[in-house]
Amino acid sequence: MKLRILSFIIFIAIIFLWEILLDSTSFLPRPSDVWAAFLELLNNGILIQSILDSLRRFAIGLFIGGGVATFVGLILGRFTSFEIVLEPYIQLLRPISPIAWLPILALLFGIGEVGAIFVIIYAVFFPVLLLSIAGVRAINPTLLQMAKNFGASEWLIFKSIILPGAFAHIASGLKLAASIAWIHLVAGEMLGIQSGLGYLIIDGRNTLRMDIVVVAMSWIGILGYGIHLVFVRLERFIRSKLGESK
Repeated sequence: MKLRILSFIIFIAIIFLWEILLDSTSFLPRPSDVWAAFLELLNNGILIQSILDSLRRFAIGLFIGGGVATFVGLILGRFTSFEIVLEPYIQLLRPISPIAWLPILALLFGIGEVGAIFVIIYAVFFPVLLLSIAGVRAINPTLLQMAKNFGASEWLIFKSIILPGAFAHIASGLKLAASIAWIHLVAGEMLGIQSGLGYLIIDGRNTLRMDIVVVAMSWIGILGYGIHLVFVRLERFIRSKLGESK
């Protein structure tokens, strides 16, 4: 608790120094200017709508990317031959930044929602995929062999052994992917989308409203921290249900 209080005191000191060291002629906004811009965006509904648009894209991309990556990862983890065949393509595509695909997507689908959501799906896919594969590989092979010896079907093995056994790894992958997805979403919204927090930054820059830029940046950080806390709690809950100490 004392360290949290110290952290809060440091934050207040930074805000105070920021306010008094900048004058009204500076191109950087003071905290009082940022607060005024926050109230302005809140009152006209722009901030709330931007947050909702960003969270909607985030949720859609995370759900699709995480769901597909989990399914594919469990299959590849269970059947090594499939992974051997696909592994070169995974390692080839994984290092490519999702943002690099935007020019191609713009040509195929135009500038809009598709590009931003694809960025999230792509950013989420590989971390969840690799941790899902690792989760299956971490299962005691004796359990799988015993199930086969007793005549269990592949579906029963998947439902009763593979999915529960890999679930902790999947939860860790989703926690990591959520943070990565939020970062890439904002970058995607800065490249052509006409709504969201990323667009709010670009719009503030174009109108020379640095106070609006700082407001949008602040909410990106606040929401990103909130998303991180949600997935940390989710991971802990899943691990506790699985009987793990961490």
